[in-house]
Amino acid sequence: MAQKGEFSVLLTDEALSALDRLDKSVRERVKKRLEALRTLRPARTLRKHGEVWILEIGDFRALYLIDEKAATRTIFFIGNHKEYQKRYLKMFG
Repeated sequence: MAQKGEFSVLLTDEALSALDRLDKSVRERVKKRLEALRTLRPARTLRKHGEVWILEIGDFRALYLIDEKAATRTIFFIGNHKEYQKRYLKMFG
């Protein structure tokens, strides 16, 4: 349960699957950043699609949506920069 001012971080099945495919060291680094997302102030959105937020983790990106009422941040994509570019084109291209 999230404390006041904190968000619950949820992962879609797609994001969980992507996380599981990462090398162990990268996976641990990504998990730490995702955990920090509970209190981390969102920093970057997609320019033309402001409802989609980006979390940068080295060469990897996580895309997520924020639901202020439910106090959740839902991760729906995790991948390296090349995979991120493909996903962006698929979504908005």
